[in-house]
Amino acid sequence: MVLASLLPCFWIYAEVGKDIVDNSAPNNPYQAWVDTYSGEEFHTAVRNVIATVDRVAARVDADTLEKMHAAYTHAARLEWLFWDSAFEQRQWPGLDE
Repeated sequence: MVLASLLPCFWIYAEVGKDIVDNSAPNNPYQAWVDTYSGEEFHTAVRNVIATVDRVAARVDADTLEKMHAAYTHAARLEWLFWDSAFEQRQWPGLDE
């Protein structure tokens, strides 16, 4: 279940990296981040994590598979909240004190 819960972070960062690499401004302060997550080395690692999760999922019982799906879904929701909060420029409560 740990692998299933980590997968959305890897996968979403890879997809965001692919999406923004062609749209990022030159000399932006986040270029190293963009380069890392849009790079082939990271995408290869993500494909390897996906393949590993798939191999594990193919060997587990139905109850464990259901738990893996739930862990993946919950983690994906948390990733969405992270990216949405950045897009909406939300602040953590109490940070402006």
